[in-house]
Amino acid sequence: MTIFKYALLRGIRTPLSLIVIVLLPIAILLIPPIWNPMFEGGPVMAFGLFYMVAMSGAYIMSQSILTDQADGAIHRILVAPVTMRRYLLENLLSCMVPMVIQWALVAIVGGVIHDWNFTLALAVFIGYTILTLASVAMAFAMHCLLKSKEGSTMGFGIIIMPMVMLSGLFFPVEAFPGPLEYAGALFPVYWAVQAMNYVFDYGTMGGTFWVGMGAMVLFAIAFLLYGGKRRII
Repeated sequence: MTIFKYALLRGIRTPLSLIVIVLLPIAILLIPPIWNPMFEGGPVMAFGLFYMVAMSGAYIMSQSILTDQADGAIHRILVAPVTMRRYLLENLLSCMVPMVIQWALVAIVGGVIHDWNFTLALAVFIGYTILTLASVAMAFAMHCLLKSKEGSTMGFGIIIMPMVMLSGLFFPVEAFPGPLEYAGALFPVYWAVQAMNYVFDYGTMGGTFWVGMGAMVLFAIAFLLYGGKRRII
């Protein structure tokens, strides 16, 4: 069995990953009040919950490398002619496949239930898929840096709050004074929020949208290059 297949089967078997990847996104779509523009926060808050799903799902699915480290499987894998970069890439693919399917379903169901037009549905699929890619790569880099499940969980818990606060998930970054308005640019989710907000405001996937996508891809590449140069054993 390849690294990809093994990591995929193990990832989707856990109850928590099934809840986050399968049930939670559809549940968000099926809560009518939060999609009502008259509701406080309205669709902005609803889409904000999807950002949280993308980051949380990416972290949960990426924990397979910590499991490999804990049970010693990583020793056997890396003794074979397998580079750390290939190991990370196959684990990345195993995380991405179910989450790409998730965002495709969200785009389709959102179009049916909430009358999203084609542009918005396509932007949701592309935007959240690229955010998931960057989030998984960031989680892998964190795992390779901290090298333990406890340390990685603590690191994720510490960094998630600044990301949520500074990236404009639930309130605009313009509310922050001075340089803090742009501090969120250090996190991939900031660029996802800016890109998707452009689509919400203008109804098109224009330059700002693609700048955000490009920035997240660069984050993903940087995180994978960092993780590929480190060992988690």
